[in-house]
Amino acid sequence: MRTCFIKPCGLLSKAAWLFLFVILFVLPAPSYSSDELQHPAENAYLEGLIGTARGRKLYLDRAWLALLHYKPSFIRGNASLIDDPSFFLSKKGKYDPEDEMVETLKGFFRTDLSGDDHPRCRFIARYNWLKEELNIKEGLVPVEDCKGFKELMTAVKPESVVLIFPVGHMNSPASMFGHTLLRIDSSYESKLLSYAVNYAALTTDSNGLVFAFKGIFGYYKGFFTILPYYDKIKEYNNLENRDMWEYRLNFTRAEVQRMVEHVWELKNVYSYYYFFGENCSYNLLLVLEAARPGASPTDYLPPWVIPTDTVRAIEKSKMYANEPAVYRPSKAMRIKTIENLMTPEYRPFALDISVGKKDPQEFIADEGIGKDDKAHALDLAAEYLQYMYAQEKVEKTAYMKSYLRMLGARSVLGPAADYLIVEPASPDKGHGPSRFSAGAGVKRGDAYNYLKLRPAYHDLMDPDQGYIFGAAISFLDTEVRYNYPEKKVSLEGLTLVEIDSISDFGTFNKPVSWRLKGGIKREEFGMRRHRTVYGIEGGPGLAYGFSGGLAYAFVEPNLKVGSGLKDGYALGAGASVGVLKAI
Repeated sequence: MRTCFIKPCGLLSKAAWLFLFVILFVLPAPSYSSDELQHPAENAYLEGLIGTARGRKLYLDRAWLALLHYKPSFIRGNASLIDDPSFFLSKKGKYDPEDEMVETLKGFFRTDLSGDDHPRCRFIARYNWLKEELNIKEGLVPVEDCKGFKELMTAVKPESVVLIFPVGHMNSPASMFGHTLLRIDSSYESKLLSYAVNYAALTTDSNGLVFAFKGIFGYYKGFFTILPYYDKIKEYNNLENRDMWEYRLNFTRAEVQRMVEHVWELKNVYSYYYFFGENCSYNLLLVLEAARPGASPTDYLPPWVIPTDTVRAIEKSKMYANEPAVYRPSKAMRIKTIENLMTPEYRPFALDISVGKKDPQEFIADEGIGKDDKAHALDLAAEYLQYMYAQEKVEKTAYMKSYLRMLGARSVLGPAADYLIVEPASPDKGHGPSRFSAGAGVKRGDAYNYLKLRPAYHDLMDPDQGYIFGAAISFLDTEVRYNYPEKKVSLEGLTLVEIDSISDFGTFNKPVSWRLKGGIKREEFGMRRHRTVYGIEGGPGLAYGFSGGLAYAFVEPNLKVGSGLKDGYALGAGASVGVLKAI
């Protein structure tokens, strides 16, 4: 995971930004031991604070539980969802909110640490809350500078917060369901100078099945980062071709500041990432709960959580401002929009201009091409050149030279067109991710009943509103049958992962479509004789768009493994073709 800061205009020197980067995300977070504290008997004031906190049972207050990410546990009463020991001052802190509060209060009076390593600075959200609740006297607590935190607040200048939802990216296993992050806005008019709070798993796996297994069973560590929002726009909008949705929250300035204080406490702290539980979406809700303890958006979540559930949970907890969601189309969407407005025969001209095969001045001098087609072609060429530069496929000097030549030619044709991009339905308007079904059937005269459960998320036959047309992904799709002749319940099938990524292979964007399916299946190979096989199938394909639809073809090799197969395995291959069109 790479974390970085950029310099908003005139805020800090390069040296200051380097120092801030090191303080925030390079230096390890210190761990603390109660053995290093003054003995409680030596500090009557501290003993009084601890007694008051215990007497009022502040350790059960919702604000304290939210700051430590405690949630009810069937075994231990309360358990923090943070797994990193450095987040706790008590050795029992993960499961004991009372002991963690006592050790936290002791930590505030330590004299062997200073600056950002001191608990008063390291856990500043805890300190500010306990100071208010217990009326802690500033003069009796060691005074610390908290330089790193102050520099963070100077850079971020938190005033308001926006939930950001980048839609799914089907060519990245880590982003297939979409993602959520928070944007912290300041008084700057440009949102590009805002900062983003992000939680993500630390992973380099690109194989969908490997990622699914590790993600489901918690083999990844997840970390919070705070970084320039511009970097996330570049990553999602420009590099990964993902549309983005922005939902402004109704948090006060004080609540936003409390949220930033809490994110500071989470720096370099990990929790185990679970694909359907403690994922990016769920952990962001915990940050919002710490900022506004009276609200509990996690109470509105189903047993398994995906990013669209977060969008709905925040709405149910009444955290949204009274403003419509803002749609930010990706660079690929802009390219597609302009491309569709053009006469098809001139699209190759735009491509040739963007890659330097055709001079833009010579193109506008062609009297056989209409003015509108010339303007569309140059606008499209400029957009595609910017896209290639963002993808680092064009060197900067060549990019600037070509781009300026395009702008010069385009200025001859009059003002740039304001291309209207049709706004799709927002993610919160789509269908729910889970599906349960029950039914009955007859096969070769034998009756059966079945139950099917799909925890997540979307398949090609589901309504496309709020989802990406041509993209589908399902996890843990399970079918159980009761067969009457056999008088027993059997697992008919368990699909670990099934993915379809069907994308239009156009003039400018040339994605390879693909599909993948892996899981367990009960196969019949004789009258009332069955075998269980483990299989994986899928492969590459191509798709071409037509008016409102996609025609596609796939080559699909497959592998089956099972004791009922000859030699214990079977290899095969096939092909499939189809048409996908919304009706």
